[in-house]
Amino acid sequence: MRPIVLAIFFSLVFLSTTPANGRGQPEASGEKPASTVPFEPYSIISPWGVAVVPARLGRLTVPENRATGSPRTISLAFVRIPSTARRPGSPIVWLAGGPGWSGTADIETPLLRLLLELRVLGDVIVLDQRGTGLSAPRLDCPGRIDFPRDVPLDRPRALAGLEAGAKACAGHWRSRGVDLSAYNTRESAEDLEDLRRALGADRLRLLAGSYGTHLALAAIRAHGPRIENAALIGVVGPDHLRRVPSSTERQLEEIGRLVLREPGLAARIVDLKGLVRRVRDRLDSRPVTVELETREAGRVAVAVGKFDLEWYARGLLSSRETIARLPAVSAAMDGGDFQELGAAALAWRSSPIPPASVFTMRCASGASRDRAARITAEREAAILGDASDLAEERICRAWGIEPLPEDFRSPVVSDVPALFVSGTLDGDTPEANAEEVATGFRNGSRLVIEGGAHGLLALEDRGARGALLRFFETGRARPQRLPMSALTFETVPSPRPALLAGGVRGGIALFGGNP
Repeated sequence: MRPIVLAIFFSLVFLSTTPANGRGQPEASGEKPASTVPFEPYSIISPWGVAVVPARLGRLTVPENRATGSPRTISLAFVRIPSTARRPGSPIVWLAGGPGWSGTADIETPLLRLLLELRVLGDVIVLDQRGTGLSAPRLDCPGRIDFPRDVPLDRPRALAGLEAGAKACAGHWRSRGVDLSAYNTRESAEDLEDLRRALGADRLRLLAGSYGTHLALAAIRAHGPRIENAALIGVVGPDHLRRVPSSTERQLEEIGRLVLREPGLAARIVDLKGLVRRVRDRLDSRPVTVELETREAGRVAVAVGKFDLEWYARGLLSSRETIARLPAVSAAMDGGDFQELGAAALAWRSSPIPPASVFTMRCASGASRDRAARITAEREAAILGDASDLAEERICRAWGIEPLPEDFRSPVVSDVPALFVSGTLDGDTPEANAEEVATGFRNGSRLVIEGGAHGLLALEDRGARGALLRFFETGRARPQRLPMSALTFETVPSPRPALLAGGVRGGIALFGGNP
C-alpha cells in the first residue's frame, strides 16, 4: 500500500524560465533546447534519508499531434530531482505504468526510495506522460459507471457500461478541442525526445515500469542513439498491451505450488486452481446475495456472480500482499462466506469512469491479429478469462480511436543496453514477455525476481534495487535470479478494509488499466 508521503508545492511570484539544465546553456549535445522550461520549487517529503528533498517542477510545451501537423500544443509536467554527484551522468527518466497513471503520483509510493538512491548517478526526472497527472490537459472523465446491485455483474453489462462511459467522455473532450487520437504511445515517444532536448542532454537513461516499458521500447525504436540504456521492470512489449488469459492461469498454478508448501493451508487446499474454479462455477449457477452494513445507507444487499469473482480475484493477483490472501479468501467463499467479495462488488457498482488516456493509449497500441485471436481462443477455457481483457474493438470504436500501423507492434531490434526485469508471480507482465523482447537486444540482460509480483516489482527487495543501481552505473548486467523472502500466506482471511479498496482499484484497472 502507499505510505503517507506528501508532495508540497511552493509557488513563486516570478517563475524562472531557463533551459532545463538550469545553467542557461545546453549540455554537450550541442543542440539548442527544444524550448525553455518554466520551473517552480517542488518539495518531496520522504520517509527515507533527508525528510524534505528539494526538487523542481517543470512544464514543457509540445505539439499535441505531430502526425497531423496540428498547431495545437499541450503541456507536460515533470519533476526534476537533482543529482548528488559532482559530475552527474545522463538524466534518468521514470516512465510510469498504466497506461493513464501519473508519474509524479508515483513519488508518493515506495518507488521514491529507488529514485532517491539513483541520484548518486544523475538527475532523476519523473514525467507525467501526456494526458496524466499534472500535465495539461489531464484527461479525467466526468461522471460514473453505475451497475445495478440486485443482479450480478457480467461481461456484457461491464462492456455496455464502458461503451456508454467512453462515448460520454470522448464527447466531453472533443467538444473542448482535444484530439484524442494524439494520446498514443508513438506521440509519447516523441515527447521524450523533446524532453531530452529541453534538458540539454546528449542522451537519456530510462527507468520504466509496466506500461512505461511499452513506451520505453517505442522510444528506443524511434530514437535509439539518444537512449544511453534502459531498465524495464515488468516488460510490456510492442504487442503485449492486451493480456492473454493463459498468463493468469500460469500465475495461479505457481501460487498453488507455493500453497502446498504452507503447513497451515496444504491440507485444506490441495488444488488452488480447482478451488477457484469450483467457487466460480458455483456463482455461475447460483449467484449469491450478500448483505452488508454501510455507514452511508445502513444495511444493503448486493448480488454477486461469476464475473464479480473473476474480477475480484484478478485484483488480488496484483501484489504479494494481496496474493497472500487469495487462498484463504477462496477457501472462505468455498465454505459460503462471500462477505469480502460482496464488499468489493458493492464498491464497484458505482465507479468513476477511468481517464480517457487509459483507453486511448491501449486502443492505439492495439494487438496483432495473432494476439487478438489467441486472447479469444484462451478466454473460454481460462478460470478468470472474462475479466482478463476488456479492451475490445467495441470499446475502442466508442472512443473513436484507430490502432497504430502494424509496424508499431513489430519486435524492437536495438543495440541499446537494456535490463529486463520480471517476477515469477507476475501474471500481468509475465517472464515470457521479457524473454521474447530480450531476443531483439544484443546488449540485453535479464533479472528474474523469484517470488516477485506485479505490484512493487523490484522495489521491495534491496538486492533488486542494487542491481538496478549497478546497471545504470555501468551500463552492463549479467543474467541473474534473485530470491525474495518466502511469501507468508494468511490461513484465515482477516478483515482488511484497505485491501478491499485496493481490490476495487484493481477491478477498475481491469477496465483498461495495468499493466
